Amino acid sequence: MSKFALALLLAMAAGDAAAAAARVDFVYGNVTVSRLDGREQPLLRGAELDNGDTVRTAQGRAQLRFSDGAYVSLQPGSEFAIRDYRFEGRTDGAERGFFGLAKGAMRTVSGFIGRVNRDRYQVTTPTATIGIRGTGGVIQVRDDGSTLIVGTSGIWSLTNAAGSIDVPAGVSALAPSAPDSPPQRTSQAPQSGPAPLILPPAYVQGEQRDANGNPIVPVPSAPVVPPAPTVVVPGNSALFAHGRAPDPVDFGLDVTGHFNASGQLVQADVSSSTYRLDGTHADFGSDGILTWGRWIGPVTQPSGVENFSANQGLHYVVGIPTPVLPTSGVATYTLAGASQPTYLDGSTAPGTFTGSLSVTFGAQATINGQFQAAMPDRTFAWSASGATSSSNFSLATTPSSVSGCLNSCTITTAGFFAGASAERAGLGYTVDDISKSVLGAAAFRRQ
Repeated sequence: MSKFALALLLAMAAGDAAAAAARVDFVYGNVTVSRLDGREQPLLRGAELDNGDTVRTAQGRAQLRFSDGAYVSLQPGSEFAIRDYRFEGRTDGAERGFFGLAKGAMRTVSGFIGRVNRDRYQVTTPTATIGIRGTGGVIQVRDDGSTLIVGTSGIWSLTNAAGSIDVPAGVSALAPSAPDSPPQRTSQAPQSGPAPLILPPAYVQGEQRDANGNPIVPVPSAPVVPPAPTVVVPGNSALFAHGRAPDPVDFGLDVTGHFNASGQLVQADVSSSTYRLDGTHADFGSDGILTWGRWIGPVTQPSGVENFSANQGLHYVVGIPTPVLPTSGVATYTLAGASQPTYLDGSTAPGTFTGSLSVTFGAQATINGQFQAAMPDRTFAWSASGATSSSNFSLATTPSSVSGCLNSCTITTAGFFAGASAERAGLGYTVDDISKSVLGAAAFRRQ
């Protein structure tokens, strides 16, 4: 994408944000909106929402899509307020998404704001404040006023007057109704969905009876479940490790990422090229800044469609790049997560990856890395180094710093810094031996 096209895209996003904070993707049942001036009216699909608006679902459901790509799905009996929302197409510290959930339940997937600046996206309930440090999760205000949450990826924070805890993905936590009781982890889970949207039947079947005069109870049809929305986030960097010549690791700048309701990357638009998942995720992880994984099954690539087995895959790591690198300091990056490395030919089961980075920031950032891909039949280990003055980088390897190869290996190691202050680094790699090629992707966290 050209700089002009990017500027145009951001200008369009800014104009859209100024016009409306959110639009309504769909509504079912009795749903109303109260405006800032006190007017209350039915909420209709396609309606625009802005600061000060409060949505009440009663017996209905609603799904809201915000201008930064975030979405909120409200369950029956919910009251949701847009307290302070601002997004002008860029993340310069002025962006924010502060919301209130007075009752009911909601599922949320963060957009541009929550992925770049986790402190700028919060949901307040009667008993807690939830900070989103991942891509999505479920929040429920229970009948006694307590708040129950579970994140689907990354780490969330749950805070009340008595304390605060971090909540990893897949773990539930409760802020009790008593204000002097601190939040705590729990085995309970929010009772929310989004539940299947059951549409009204096209007709009502009349009463029927069998030969003995007993009423025949018709079998209800299966609920109609609307397709989960896709969150579109522009401005990412992305690495795709596929092992194919001439560029076994593809790097993309100004990538538009498409994420499903679980926060998984399902499509990436890189200039005029598209990577699209038509199969499934074998590996997936996210920490709210970087998202990584491995696609298997049919995958659309710029070169065409390829079908990956369970022992193969297209590996990716994607995130918002660091706009300006720090100019001083020494940092160590430890592994936050990685796809399971695979052989290009899928000849064995996937392996495991470990590694670390040491970075000295200055006029240029000097990077040194130690990496290891342990496969079932042998282990590849290598050191690599390089320098960069921008977010993206490539690392060179000398033959003496490599082990595990039967012959002289050709190694490609590429990466990018992510987050506002280079607090993350994404990495893609391939190790090409005379008879084997191993590849994968990884995410690193600054200590």
